[in-house]
Amino acid sequence: MERTETGEHWGTRLGFIFAIIGAMVGSGNIWRFPRMMAMYGGGAFLIPYSIALFTVAIPLLISEGIIGRETGNSTILGFAKYAGKKYAWLGAWVAWVNIGIMFYYAVVNGWALAYFVKGLTGLYASYAPGKGLETWNAFIGGWQPLFFTLLVWVFTWYVMAVGVKRIEKVATFMVPSLILFLVVVIIRAVTMPGADVGLTYMFKFDTTKLSNAEAWLQAYSQVLWSTGAGWGIYLTYSSYLKKKDDINLNSHITGFGDTSAALLGGLAVITTVAVTAPLIGLDPFKVYAEGNVGLTFIWLTELFPKVPAGFAIGTLFYLALFFAAFTSQIAITDVFVKNVVDFGVPRKKAATYVAIIGLIAGIPAAIKIGWLDNQDWVWGVALLVSAVVISFVMLKTGLEKNREVANRGSDIKIGKWWDIMIGYVAPLSIIVVMLWWIKQSIDWYPETWWKPTETFSTGTVIFQWIKQSIDWYPETWWKPTETFSTGTVIFQWIIAAIAIWIIVNKMLMPKIEAKLAEEGA
Repeated sequence: MERTETGEHWGTRLGFIFAIIGAMVGSGNIWRFPRMMAMYGGGAFLIPYSIALFTVAIPLLISEGIIGRETGNSTILGFAKYAGKKYAWLGAWVAWVNIGIMFYYAVVNGWALAYFVKGLTGLYASYAPGKGLETWNAFIGGWQPLFFTLLVWVFTWYVMAVGVKRIEKVATFMVPSLILFLVVVIIRAVTMPGADVGLTYMFKFDTTKLSNAEAWLQAYSQVLWSTGAGWGIYLTYSSYLKKKDDINLNSHITGFGDTSAALLGGLAVITTVAVTAPLIGLDPFKVYAEGNVGLTFIWLTELFPKVPAGFAIGTLFYLALFFAAFTSQIAITDVFVKNVVDFGVPRKKAATYVAIIGLIAGIPAAIKIGWLDNQDWVWGVALLVSAVVISFVMLKTGLEKNREVANRGSDIKIGKWWDIMIGYVAPLSIIVVMLWWIKQSIDWYPETWWKPTETFSTGTVIFQWIKQSIDWYPETWWKPTETFSTGTVIFQWIIAAIAIWIIVNKMLMPKIEAKLAEEGA
């Protein structure tokens, strides 16, 4: 389908590329990717990561580009126009997941901004044992998270109220600056004594790790969350393209650009930790394993003073982290704003509504980190469902037809390999990753995995997804005959549970018991 050239458009192709790379290069590139590389084979981790990039992420980005460019709308109307009105609710699902993330992501953005300000006041100028944890506890338990979240929303509103032109200007400034700041941190780290240890951590080629299925699952997980493939962000930004603008090459540039930024983040973090952790008697791998918050806001705060000119290097690092998070923040928010604008609300008014809602709904995450962790788990996993939805729409509307649409106006042409990737490989890969994450949560909480009150449990994910479907069907949510109701979900879960129970307890139990007896369990 074609559309008339109305509405907002990107000023230049470079502006679009900076904006979309800025959208995808978020805090995860800087705080999660380095840990994954260090823990899963160093340079060898790039093998499954690259495979995931080509088989899942880039095909999904192309798919989003098709819907966005062809309809000129964000997710709800975009799905309704491209796949049919009965699929608009799927677009609403994609939008809602972004909104759920938007509520707490502004808080994380505020943390980065706060630690940049702390750098300006001299936090990284001198070393003191325990300073990182002490600073974090004082920060997270006080008024500052809420204050800096408010600042982030003020900045976000300023960009959103004007629209794509201001998004383009902000991204064109912030993305090159982010890269420059990371390069400065890298140069300082790699020129310190012991930097070769950090480079070895990162680029050692330990192929033995690739025999571990978890390394592949982590690679696919990282690619999906890092590139934002299937989230609706690329779809929304593509809605500002003209109908003859490129999709395919831009999608490849986005994937490679995001990966390049992740490598820069890895060099900055891994080498800094590797050369400074031993100075205070720590094993770098212990620091890498501390998790996102522990690594970024506790240990790096303690380690930067050990770097020559650490006050400047630490401050630049957190400014880079803020730029990375903020360009993602405006992209996530624009999915909400654009959907509101699609229904006739002026952009400035839509941006105001969204900013107020985002600030109010983000207060629980700002004052209670447990709530933030919970929401990150629930809606982070839900993003995988959104990616499957994108694949479904491509299948529903015809793979060959969609490939032809993507090739129109594109600088590079995609072949039938794309049909296979988006139609089969991508959704199957995502489902496997999602099942693995659910299994992992059961392993974390073997006794209470089913509880909706457990922060990272499977139960809390299922509970909140059910609640959302009840909101969609307040009168008939319980009916098994309602196509998209909670009732039909529960009904099919019961059928599946009965089938699984019969298969396991009646058909497989003898083999299970024999295996247990063999192992003496």
